[in-house]
Amino acid sequence: MQAPAGWINRDLFPLFLALALLITGVVCGCGNAGRAVKPEIMVFAGAGMRLPLNEIGQRFNEKYQVEVIYDYGGSGRLANKILAGQAPGIFIPGGEKWAKILKKKGFLKDYLPLAPHIPVIITRPADNRIKSFAHFSDPNNRIVLGDATACAIGAATTVILEKAGLAESKLNIKARGITVKQLVQWIENHNADSAIVWQADAVQSGRVRIIDIPEPYNCPGLIPVGWTAKAKKEAFLYIQYLLSAEGRAVFGQYGFKEVD
Repeated sequence: MQAPAGWINRDLFPLFLALALLITGVVCGCGNAGRAVKPEIMVFAGAGMRLPLNEIGQRFNEKYQVEVIYDYGGSGRLANKILAGQAPGIFIPGGEKWAKILKKKGFLKDYLPLAPHIPVIITRPADNRIKSFAHFSDPNNRIVLGDATACAIGAATTVILEKAGLAESKLNIKARGITVKQLVQWIENHNADSAIVWQADAVQSGRVRIIDIPEPYNCPGLIPVGWTAKAKKEAFLYIQYLLSAEGRAVFGQYGFKEVD
């Protein structure tokens, strides 16, 4: 999967990082003599990445003695917090949509591709009524979907249904979730029959059956990692760690694939 035009080349990021470290080191180094304050990084991140990012945050803290503080939620909710002035150093939404919007408006300086996100259908393992994407529109299929204004999977689902010619008004939609984790939990707890979620979240669950969405209808995306004007040298070090072989390996353990 190719990164969209306009993204910083990952191969050039170490050079970019070195420059950022030099600049922020000069700016932040003044006035800190005699103080031993542990640095912190605030990261806004999509709820579907909680497991790998928690592990990465712990490893990064142990390696560099920098505390990583996460605020997890739906990508739309987090983006609106940034638009309202609550800017973190780093933003990792579940899809590129909000990264593009925030960069265009000047709230993000730039962003890089982190991992691909693939939508899939999930149902309970013992429920054999939903066997393929064709069964998704069955009126007896109780569906839960992501809210397109609140989470990245909701926006992707809207595109999928449009491609497949499925009107939402004709589907048996019972509820809309504000995070992908909420959708997975509804299926796990038998509150609904099927949902469209990210593949990685389905793999992490281990309690759902995965049904692929045909390629002509699917809407795969890329998870970006972006930084704001508040990003200091520790934030760029964190991004480098995320994109390193060790960081990618952690994501791989939780069902995420690598960007081509």
